[in-house]
Amino acid sequence: MKQKLEPVWSEEQLAAGRRTRDAWEEFFSGAEQAQTPRRPSMRPEELRVAEVRARHEQELLRYPNVVGVAVGVRMRRGTPTGEPCLVVYVERKLPRDQLAAGELLPADIEGVPVDVVEAGRIQPLSD
Repeated sequence: MKQKLEPVWSEEQLAAGRRTRDAWEEFFSGAEQAQTPRRPSMRPEELRVAEVRARHEQELLRYPNVVGVAVGVRMRRGTPTGEPCLVVYVERKLPRDQLAAGELLPADIEGVPVDVVEAGRIQPLSD
């Protein structure tokens, strides 16, 4: 018997997920290759981002609401930019004015941009 996974997403959340999926599919499709590089080929920069992540991951995980940290590609207005960055996953993304000074994540760390992504609650699957 299949187990139903929670949470059940609202129509608005499903639409946002579809928009993000479509943006990533376009990013990796190679469409408009001549106009914009579609796939980052910046191995040294990716290595630098990974090193910065290793030095700062534990500190970032201490922020309230943070559920994960990864090396990724920066998103702007729902579109991947190709720029390597630190992706900080939060349970719920909140407007800046609802955060205390100590809860606001840095915009960059050691010159590496930080992209905050709402991931929802992270829960282990039960058997």
